[in-house]
Amino acid sequence: MNFRCTLSALALAGVLPVVTSAQALPDGKSVVAKHVAAIGGREAMDKHSSLHITGTFTMAAMGIEGPVHMYRAKPNKFLQQITIGSFGEAVQGFDGTTAWAIQPGQGAMILSGEMLDQAKSQGDFFSDFPDMAKYTAIETLALEDFEGRKCYKVKLVKAGGAETIQYFDAETGLAAGAIRSTETQMGKMEITIVMADYKDQGGVKMPTRIVQKTPQGDVALVFATYEWDKVEATVFDMPADVKALIKP
Repeated sequence: MNFRCTLSALALAGVLPVVTSAQALPDGKSVVAKHVAAIGGREAMDKHSSLHITGTFTMAAMGIEGPVHMYRAKPNKFLQQITIGSFGEAVQGFDGTTAWAIQPGQGAMILSGEMLDQAKSQGDFFSDFPDMAKYTAIETLALEDFEGRKCYKVKLVKAGGAETIQYFDAETGLAAGAIRSTETQMGKMEITIVMADYKDQGGVKMPTRIVQKTPQGDVALVFATYEWDKVEATVFDMPADVKALIKP
């Protein structure tokens, strides 16, 4: 029996699904553009100069929780303070030039390589509004379930080669999460990020709950307050322990 001919006959008879009936996927750039419009458009963010977010950090598997403070300012400054239960405070910052971190039990360090690139990305005040010119490819790969939602799976490749898989809610257009490989003090780690519970904050829709799924367990960030345009420039000054590491 000719197996290939049999498969062809079955397909023609309607016994097997015909792939040509599948719904065409939207262009990747249009998916990203829908997200930008859904959160208010870049102009909504451009009305502001800084942002201070407060919330709670929880790692249920280890019984750890604590307060979170995030500070951002135009064009590319960032500071994050997380109290990791009784372990102490983990701080990471980027002042527009130097990225640094102070970790409980490890002390201060200057970030370089991929960790520096990640800090620069965090520092970008418009990081939620992707600049298409910075990507060599934005491709919609599939329509599939992601954390209980029908989402478009989009691959984004930056000019430097860094690649991210991001999911966008097919109905609302809002970013639902991402899968990425990230460099940490413990080495390379693949994490799944889930974003939910979007609310309007100063004209910009932002997720009020972000869960990072890591090999060590889920890390949940729940944000409570958003304060615009009141962050002092000195917030981003490097601590003395970090300054001591910079060679003259």
